[in-house]
Amino acid sequence: MRTRKFSRVHFNVGATIRTADRQFQGAVENLSMTGMFLVTSEQLAEGDLVDITIVLSGILPEISVGFNGIVTRVTADGVGFTFDKMDLDSYMHLKNIIAYNIDDVDKVMEEIGHAIDEKLASEQ
Repeated sequence: MRTRKFSRVHFNVGATIRTADRQFQGAVENLSMTGMFLVTSEQLAEGDLVDITIVLSGILPEISVGFNGIVTRVTADGVGFTFDKMDLDSYMHLKNIIAYNIDDVDKVMEEIGHAIDEKLASEQ
């Protein structure tokens, strides 16, 4: 069984998924710095590449957070994605979403720091 490196938070927001040949929407169930689970009846295959857009409404102007992702889990209830790429603005918005929706902000910052250290070590 795989151990999660990042905390997940419940986050109720809609998301739009784009594949090479279609687009659909679903409801984000949970979110982490590296992925999310989307409740949807749409079916995708593990390994499919997607573009994900989450719109943060309730603020003006609305903020769009975008990710390139990979389907990593498919269930009867929805689809799990791992984020592959995101721009710096989306990364900062995601970090803030996680930090504001978790009880232990220091834990989130520690997880991010540890992931950066691992990434730098793997590139040497």
